[in-house]
Amino acid sequence: MIDDSPYGYVPTLWICALFLVLYSLTSVAHLAQATYYRMWWLLPTMVLGGIGEIIGWAGRTWSSQNYSKDSPFFMNIVCTIIAPSFMTAAMFIIVGRIINLVGTEYSRLRPRTYSILFISADFVALVVQAIGGATASSADDPKGAEKGANIMVAGILVQMVAITIYCIIQGDYLWRVLTDRPIRPRSSPSGIVTPRSDIEDASNNFTLEKEAASGRARLTPNIRNMLIGLGITTVFIYIRSIYRTIELLGGWNGAIFVNEKLFNALDGMPIFVAMFVLNVFHPGRFIAIGKERNAIA
Repeated sequence: MIDDSPYGYVPTLWICALFLVLYSLTSVAHLAQATYYRMWWLLPTMVLGGIGEIIGWAGRTWSSQNYSKDSPFFMNIVCTIIAPSFMTAAMFIIVGRIINLVGTEYSRLRPRTYSILFISADFVALVVQAIGGATASSADDPKGAEKGANIMVAGILVQMVAITIYCIIQGDYLWRVLTDRPIRPRSSPSGIVTPRSDIEDASNNFTLEKEAASGRARLTPNIRNMLIGLGITTVFIYIRSIYRTIELLGGWNGAIFVNEKLFNALDGMPIFVAMFVLNVFHPGRFIAIGKERNAIA
């Protein structure tokens, strides 16, 4: 352990540079995809989250050359803690869209209520983490920095609770869809809006007659693919949240905090995988609706 380094070690330059490049590539891809598919809501979610990770890893790269400085250290810690909150907001929006496409009658919450509830919780988590980060970075002594870390933990815990409830509700929804157990009466069987990528004929008519009443029949291959991508993303963000909670609870000098390999494996890697998975399983490919279709029509 290196005493004059706030990390307890010197971050490895090539690993920092590697993650900086990887996050830059996936963020640029998200920006290009959001623009191409005209999904502007991805800009303040996935793209902004990616920018946060880039700034955080830029700070860590700086630390690898100036490990005793506090500024790049807090730049890394604060940004890598806050950035995933923007990504979880995108997850909640995607789920709301899937519910609209498959059938609201299977959901305990209306899609709009779902989005408002979980995005509000995500916003609270973001604000709490930002307050904690500001408290830690402006502290004049270890006690103040520890207080900031505890506040950040509270923010991460709010995020974890929101994701946990989200997983439970989503699991209940999928179970009801697959077993055809609607909570409310089904809506009219006509006029169901289907993502453009599910339409085989060459016309630009995006409203199809529903061939079957069950939600299971509406789980098209594209929606199934979106669910797979969303599931993988959720798992990796959740793993990261558990790690960061345990890490910060152990304190700035805890065994987990001063372990560089754990940080790279349980923070850097999971969030990059989550972002990359949504590049591949992009909502523009599978659940584009409304004016967004004009980009690929």
